Amino acid sequence: MTTTTVHRLIERHAALNGAATAVADGDRALSYRELNYAANALARRLMARGFRRGAHATICMRSGIDLAVALLAVLKAGGSYTWRDPEQEEGPAPNGVSFSIGPERSEERHLHVDPSLVLTGPVANSPNLPVVTRGSDIACILHGVDGAPAVLVPHATIAALRTGRLDRSVPWTGDAGALDLWMALMAGTTAVLVEPPTAVAA
Repeated sequence: MTTTTVHRLIERHAALNGAATAVADGDRALSYRELNYAANALARRLMARGFRRGAHATICMRSGIDLAVALLAVLKAGGSYTWRDPEQEEGPAPNGVSFSIGPERSEERHLHVDPSLVLTGPVANSPNLPVVTRGSDIACILHGVDGAPAVLVPHATIAALRTGRLDRSVPWTGDAGALDLWMALMAGTTAVLVEPPTAVAA
């Protein structure tokens, strides 16, 4: 099993073909270079708040480009994530990244994520972080369906899904647990946000 981490594979594409479109959502798009810079900047904000390697974050954001940036930022900061769709939450849900710190993870911290990330100033030149993450480290935790236990997915498992550079874009429904986003970005192609299929009663 590979020891390569998901974000390192994406960083390679940002370095070799940074102008290529990484994620697209309607009229909005980010290149690999822009995605990488934005995620680096957000990862540094998380670490400044106490986020460290091995920490787990709950990301509550609507599907879209900003969610992709937040997911990548958590991996770059050395942690893992669980995604909560704010549209499925009862009552108002915080927009951003929440995590616990302290000797018993008793202190909850939340970082609001601006729904309109602006790639200017220091964000536009934010270098990669020297975070030491292993392929065996957990990247995401997928909730089980209908009472099934949660699944812990390490970087190596996701990295093993890469197939080389694809000649076409990959549709991404915005579900952070589908892993389509990572398959597209690890291959150096574009993840295009699409509306999830709607069930129609017969």
